[in-house]
Amino acid sequence: MANVTFPRALAPRNLLTGAALRRLLGVAALLGGWELVARLGGTRLTPTLDEIAIRVLYDIETGTLLFHAQRTLLLAFSGLAIAVVVGCAVGLLMARSRWAEAALQPLLGATYPIPRLALYPVLILLFGLGAAPKIVLVSLECLYPMALGAYVGARSVTTTQLWLARNVGASWSRTLRDVIVPAALPSMLTGLRAAAPVMLIVIVVTEMIGENRGLGYMIMLARANFEPDGVLAVVAVLAVLGFAFDRAVVLLSRVLVFWERDVRL
Repeated sequence: MANVTFPRALAPRNLLTGAALRRLLGVAALLGGWELVARLGGTRLTPTLDEIAIRVLYDIETGTLLFHAQRTLLLAFSGLAIAVVVGCAVGLLMARSRWAEAALQPLLGATYPIPRLALYPVLILLFGLGAAPKIVLVSLECLYPMALGAYVGARSVTTTQLWLARNVGASWSRTLRDVIVPAALPSMLTGLRAAAPVMLIVIVVTEMIGENRGLGYMIMLARANFEPDGVLAVVAVLAVLGFAFDRAVVLLSRVLVFWERDVRL
């Protein structure tokens, strides 16, 4: 019989001992621990995994989850998009201009430790009770990792690389596009990977404060009705969304930063 050769990624041994399986061990341990506590505790405050799953399916079938998730994700991605554009621009500017670095770096360093959620009441006074203060707050929270990622990446460009670009007649815009941005791209994507979960945290917290739509509102409504399974159903959905966003950024990194495909994230 002919020998069957498995690709390295599909080899049986790798399927059993690969990184994907190792990543599942922590999740399995967490879920198993929760199920054990729920079964032994036997209180309404600790619903079992099947009860949480049933609640998730119920919210999906009724359309409630889709309606509120669309609202949450629309505001979250709007804020993240603003943070990506502004943060990368600020980071690149600081990296390539001494004047901008001297003016902006102390400002970022001084304001980074400030909890932006404390500014939410001020933003409500400025922008009202609609979507605007939530989007602005997400943008402020996500701007810092994006700006720092772009700054660190652009600073990695050596003088020799810039000199070579100028020596072949590249304009400043061409140098930015072909030299500086590719060098900064890995750090930018790292900043995006750090900003994605922050985006979800901020938007859900703001929706828990005086809102009638969104996943944060679903949590508060379930809490008010004393429905722990409803609260944990939304938490489970947020966990899946966070994992999906993280894997999406990793996939994007492998596509765009193709010279670092062997680096496991």
